[in-house]
Amino acid sequence: MRVKKRFWGLGTLGASALGVLVWASTGAGQEIRSTTTEISGSVVVYPKVVWDGTRDTIIQLSNTGNNLAYVHCFYVNGAPVNPNQPPGRNNPPQWTVTDFELVLTRQQPTMWAASAGRRVDYSSPFGTYGAGFDPGLIPPVPQGFTGELKCVQVDETGQPWPGNRLKGEATIQRNDGDVATYNAIALPANTQVLPGTDLELNLTDTNPGGEYAACPDTTILNHFADGATQIALSSANSLGPVGLCFGNNCPVNTFLTVVPCSQDFESGRQTTVTLQFLTWDEFEARLSGSFSVNCWLTAQLSQLSNAFTPSALGGSTTRHTRLRPVPGQGGVLAIAEELRRTSFSNVTAWAAYNLYTQGNRYDGATTGENDDPLPAPNAVDVISVPVE
Repeated sequence: MRVKKRFWGLGTLGASALGVLVWASTGAGQEIRSTTTEISGSVVVYPKVVWDGTRDTIIQLSNTGNNLAYVHCFYVNGAPVNPNQPPGRNNPPQWTVTDFELVLTRQQPTMWAASAGRRVDYSSPFGTYGAGFDPGLIPPVPQGFTGELKCVQVDETGQPWPGNRLKGEATIQRNDGDVATYNAIALPANTQVLPGTDLELNLTDTNPGGEYAACPDTTILNHFADGATQIALSSANSLGPVGLCFGNNCPVNTFLTVVPCSQDFESGRQTTVTLQFLTWDEFEARLSGSFSVNCWLTAQLSQLSNAFTPSALGGSTTRHTRLRPVPGQGGVLAIAEELRRTSFSNVTAWAAYNLYTQGNRYDGATTGENDDPLPAPNAVDVISVPVE
């Protein structure tokens, strides 16, 4: 990846004394030592942001604290170089990074559409995406963008700051009005440790002196077998809701989006993680496999492995899948989307959801905990951010 362009928000506000006040206000201790989708953190990750002409993403970001929150955000574009051709070896991802900075006042929420960004324009009428107090200039993403957004809380100089005041949500909206919403994944920080530009994700219950919450060791996905029919809507005696489902022609598809926890925004080095998986059906039959994630991945489950299809386990319809990195490698963050189809190709419904997690990657990769058989000393996920 490479930093493509930098957009600056509001100018520096306050003096160094303000930073001391913010530091003092974060409290004497930090209780949360794992990634979370329910409370605020010092890093928030939106694994999937898309703008392709038929889908747009509405980003929400809030300062949950009573002091100013300075934020440094990074868009990562994983779209192929030629958007009219399928991705592959001859059509690699762009992996370009666009960053920008924001300043949020106390308890301030803000929002914008990925396609439009947000201008510093206080005349925006009520009810538009630009209404309210503008936190800074937010660039629009180019059409065809598919990637992630990561925002890091910083101080007024741009240095990462363990304030734990950022909370986010993303809504993927289709032109037909269908929407799918998920919570951004927050990484709480240790308020007693002032980080450098390399954010170490090694804060756990067994390592309370770490900097930022370690990424999960295991990600748990409960889903339909990819392409399985919605039984409740396809019975012989039912046409489903308002007569949209006939026979056995109402499949369900699941899409998985994965982001490696380690990212180098300073030098642009790419991160690759290989994920192993075990998937069980309702009769406890199981299959295993693996696939790789290079910087960013979004794919339908059946594109990742045939093990996720109904026929792989004798036509069973439901699955419980556990994903974890190979021993010694860093962690990942993920969300899932479910597409429910009807007998009419133009009538579909999407839903996005956050995933359950278990354990943490720092303990698993470093000490061999969480059933990791091959511990790797000094295996710490790191997010490197540029500071000017």
